[in-house]
Amino acid sequence: MLNSASVMGRYTLTGTVKLTSPLIIRAGVSNDILNDTVDDIVVTYHDGQPFIPGTSLAGVLRQAIQDLEPASEFALFGSIDDKGTQSALQINDIPLDNTNIVVRDGIRIDEVRGVTEDGAKYDFEVIESGATGQLRIDCIIRQCHQGKEDKIKQALVALANLLKNGVAIGARTVNGLGRVACKDISLEHYDFTKAEHVKAWLLRKSGSSIAIPKHRMVADNDLVIDMECYLEDTVLIKSIFEEAWEDRSVSLFIPGTSIKGVLRHHCGRILDVLGIDKTMIDNLFGYSKDKTKESRKGRVMVDEVYFDKSFTQEEQPRIRVDRFTGGAMNGALFQDYPVRNTKGNKLIFPLRMTVKNCKDSDAGLVMLLVKDLMTGQITLGANRTIGYGRIKGNLVTVQYQGESYVIDGAGKVTEGQATKLESLVTALHHSTKGAMQAKEGAHE
Repeated sequence: MLNSASVMGRYTLTGTVKLTSPLIIRAGVSNDILNDTVDDIVVTYHDGQPFIPGTSLAGVLRQAIQDLEPASEFALFGSIDDKGTQSALQINDIPLDNTNIVVRDGIRIDEVRGVTEDGAKYDFEVIESGATGQLRIDCIIRQCHQGKEDKIKQALVALANLLKNGVAIGARTVNGLGRVACKDISLEHYDFTKAEHVKAWLLRKSGSSIAIPKHRMVADNDLVIDMECYLEDTVLIKSIFEEAWEDRSVSLFIPGTSIKGVLRHHCGRILDVLGIDKTMIDNLFGYSKDKTKESRKGRVMVDEVYFDKSFTQEEQPRIRVDRFTGGAMNGALFQDYPVRNTKGNKLIFPLRMTVKNCKDSDAGLVMLLVKDLMTGQITLGANRTIGYGRIKGNLVTVQYQGESYVIDGAGKVTEGQATKLESLVTALHHSTKGAMQAKEGAHE
């Protein structure tokens, strides 16, 4: 007679993981122990090899299952309630090869003045994109899982689809860091009630392969925006090195923090024009208050923007003008190194944004933001006040509540119902009116 812990089968998820954006998983130690010059350092083994801890991957995958297949969460990951159950998954660490650890600088921008706050500079280590590692996840099916096999299989297919299309791990994921993907992922099943499957497992041969959907699975309550954008002319990305990017093997990019900061600021401008209270911004983009030590993680996630190797970067001499005399200031000659469109060609790049647990009113605000992005009302990078960084959109794809919409560069909805997108903006106005009436009633 079999007991509830008897092993009845096994699923395996294997493949090669690749970082598609820089990764930071903090070491969790004081910086004066290992490195007294960097505020945050990445986690490594004793020999210095960076890795992705199995615990970090498990936490991300569990959160994903809560959104995609909530009925299978406890069967896969276990529970710690009065009837606690063991997790069916065994998730290994992923040692990373071909790694390059660099230090990035960050600053905090004053939302009112639009300039850097005093004393708000920090730095942190990241593992540059391109590093690879071997993924292995085992799911052990026991007698206690009888009757749950279909749910477990469906959840594993969802996880495989998520890993194939990319998932964010580690710190600063809302700012585009930590994107990893496993394009060659394989999901196999061994049924230990069949002798040939037991033999295949013991001889380390492949099990029965399970198909993984190519189309990216998105939770119904998530809003996903995929845009194809281009530069109207010039963008300037500043770094601590005020020089041209001579090495074309290194990608030029716009950090996710810069993109998210610009989008947050512009959402505030939209709400100001509409006369809507801006507390909605904190709910969407999160906040951190030094005085009260309050903080909240944002629900808006953006990807970093990487330019291909066809960009043209030129030295542009500039001078600083004395406001009183109108002449050039002595010793005030300097150079910028902006990225420009090549003649006759647009510098095209993708811009991706995701809003987790999105409501219709949130989606309405984002659609107004997308409209301004598509029509060139938003600028990125430095020196935006003198014409740098203006972008426009060629095409945008919207996924929300199981529906897909496509909008072309002229603002025409070519796929999906335009009335549904318009209803999202209407929901934004209605939510505002309801909040104002509630506030007036409270005063009475």
